[in-house]
Amino acid sequence: MPAMTEAATDATDGEGSGDREAPPAQRISAVIIQTYKAKFGKGPENIRVHLTGDTVMALLRGGFSVVEESLRAAGQAEAVRDQRRVFGDMVAPALAEAITEVIDREVVAVLADTSQDPDLCVIVLVLAPRD
Repeated sequence: MPAMTEAATDATDGEGSGDREAPPAQRISAVIIQTYKAKFGKGPENIRVHLTGDTVMALLRGGFSVVEESLRAAGQAEAVRDQRRVFGDMVAPALAEAITEVIDREVVAVLADTSQDPDLCVIVLVLAPRD
């Protein structure tokens, strides 16, 4: 059974993605945080990354924007979920490219979904098999 590595990050500064000495899960965490901040305007409050074999699973907690919170309070939770799904589809190529670069493994698929209660997002990245 392949070894699993894990990284948990509470800070949303995205530090560590350029540090080739950092564990892969930490570098992936930093890339996700940086990508979300660049494309969404803010990152998650907490992220935990699990890396095993050809699979990366990232659990992002917190991070609803003020607009999303306002829409949820107005009974528009489905609109928020729809917007987050569209965002996930839009950001997938950027995540795949950035993660491929920092861990030297091609990302062949990015799958994501979101929950509002609790506020979390799961991203599953499938890596190409090693040669």
